[in-house]
Amino acid sequence: MTDTLKPPPAHPATSSQTLTEKVGQYWETLRLWMTQAWRIAFLMAKGAYLSQERRTLFGKLGEEVYYKILKGELRNTELQNHVKDIERLTKKLEISEIRIRSLRFGQRLASRNTPESVLRSDGGDLS
Repeated sequence: MTDTLKPPPAHPATSSQTLTEKVGQYWETLRLWMTQAWRIAFLMAKGAYLSQERRTLFGKLGEEVYYKILKGELRNTELQNHVKDIERLTKKLEISEIRIRSLRFGQRLASRNTPESVLRSDGGDLS
């Protein structure tokens, strides 16, 4: 009676068919996963591009406001403080560029009206 409870031996055609089905399922799963990964990567790249464009537009807007405040076309005390900070940082950058140039080419700063002396007279910090 125990012989009736055992499953019949698998037919060779049935075994190869299940192997083919398994390979097909794995292939389909891999294809779907790769398609989804490609779509995600594409959307992320598009989002990064749009984000960079947005930052560029914010930069252009900021420059326009900056130059309007310098010209006196726009008056705002909070923004004027930012403009002063930008001017101070611009002077520091110019000083750094002069220092780099003098170190690179071995030139000394001979003039008394260097940006360093101007900045010191304004009460600015060189660091």
